[in-house]
Amino acid sequence: MSTSPTGYKNKIQLKKESKKNMIWNRGETIGRGGFGLVSIANVQHQNGDQFPPIIAVKTAKVSASDSLIEEKKLLDLFKECHCILHCFGDDVTTEEGEELYNIELEYASGGCLADRKGLPDNIVRQHTKSILIALSHVHKLGYVHCDVKPHNVLLVADSLHSRNKVVGEIAKLADFGSAKNIKDDQDNKEFRGTVLYAAPESIIHQEYQPESDIWSLGCTVLHMITGKSPWKVEKGAKAEDVLYKIGCSHELPDIPSKASKDAKDFLKKCLIKNPKARWTADMLLSHPFLASIGDSHQQHCGRQKLRFAKLFRGFSPIHQCFHVHNRVQAF
Repeated sequence: MSTSPTGYKNKIQLKKESKKNMIWNRGETIGRGGFGLVSIANVQHQNGDQFPPIIAVKTAKVSASDSLIEEKKLLDLFKECHCILHCFGDDVTTEEGEELYNIELEYASGGCLADRKGLPDNIVRQHTKSILIALSHVHKLGYVHCDVKPHNVLLVADSLHSRNKVVGEIAKLADFGSAKNIKDDQDNKEFRGTVLYAAPESIIHQEYQPESDIWSLGCTVLHMITGKSPWKVEKGAKAEDVLYKIGCSHELPDIPSKASKDAKDFLKKCLIKNPKARWTADMLLSHPFLASIGDSHQQHCGRQKLRFAKLFRGFSPIHQCFHVHNRVQAF
């Protein structure tokens, strides 16, 4: 069971809200990463609160929680965007004699986009628009996600489903563990993200700007259409060969012939070697590929905002497909 971090010193400064403090019980582990683990948790309702009955809890040892603390700060900064996974709060628990730092998140019952293979065009457009709304918000606030890929786009059940909605779930951008401020010192460069979804400039120069997220978005849309990695990697290929192919060659990911005309043009606006020639998130939101889903999506967004406003009134608050951060790992 979660406990309030009373008397906790040095590293973590947490606000205690007596009326809205969430009480939860940890359940099954559903994911692991370099940060720690993710568990399902059941929420014990009390005092008439309106927290969802099931949440996801992302956990790290307090002694190794720097990355998770930074992610919580970013999720708080981005909380106005309905297309970014919502964070309900954080706390410290003591379990089996060990202090753990936890952040409490929306539970994505639909898993992630990496689990979906070859989606139909209308679903691809719906999810693409959600990701772009999230990226537009992140970029306007001066940050780059740095690891946009299907594994980091989670599918949350749409409790506000309507007849005008294309799908019964909404895609939400998650996992900001690799994110950086656009103004961060460019001399302190390190590779972050996932090679097969990384932009050429990120491979060559370890540069991360909003344009880099747009390349990764294009690779993610390709995955939604094909159900496959954006780059074909031959069995036994060396890491340096893959890095050269993405970063230095003139090759581009293949756009499938089965994609619609608008989808092909959309992808061509994302997958451009010259980052300055790529379209921005706001420009892509106006692309014909997304035009036909505007009204129903905006209606849903408005209802989600009203739901969160009501919920928090008066409250302040896995296989990574060649994933690397500051070093290159094996496939």
